[in-house]
Amino acid sequence: MAELGSLRPDVVGRLEEVAADWLAGAPERGFSMAMDSLRNPVGEDTPVVYAVDAGGTIRGFLHFVPTYGREAVSLSYMRRERETPNGLMEFLIAEGIEHLRVRGVTEVSLNFAAFARLIRQPSGIVERVLGRALSLGDTWFQIERLYRFNAKFFPHWEPRYFMYERRLGLARAGIAALWLEGQLPKPRIFHRAPASV
Repeated sequence: MAELGSLRPDVVGRLEEVAADWLAGAPERGFSMAMDSLRNPVGEDTPVVYAVDAGGTIRGFLHFVPTYGREAVSLSYMRRERETPNGLMEFLIAEGIEHLRVRGVTEVSLNFAAFARLIRQPSGIVERVLGRALSLGDTWFQIERLYRFNAKFFPHWEPRYFMYERRLGLARAGIAALWLEGQLPKPRIFHRAPASV
């Protein structure tokens, strides 16, 4: 584990190559907990843990950002080359948590598993139906897969709440969240051309 700012430029470049391999030409989804770039000067003191193969080539990495106000971090990037062995990310998370513990970090947030309670503990028929619908939409939104991945680490689930004033506010916020997470294309704002005189 190292601080991002202490890595040589060629190492950061290799991390970016691994990230590009993972994306395979697809656009970055955004993720509300991620930094915009590994080269952001604001993130120079953020921890990175990476795995190298027998030849010393970086094959996968995790990047964490601090949660200010307490001894905690949140996972920002989790990337690997597509042909790496199964379990690499789980290994990196376990190793990363141990290194972070030595640094005094007491809490690690892997990510938000939105609506996980509807999958994990639905209460009533409506929530069971919604949970099933979320499972069916997992191909596009990865909600159930994200929940099941997180569950491997026996986490303490922290509920998150969203307050809204009117029903329309809920729909608008939902669409905005999907844009932010890269699940929906961002709309283009159309401007009228000025009238020619």
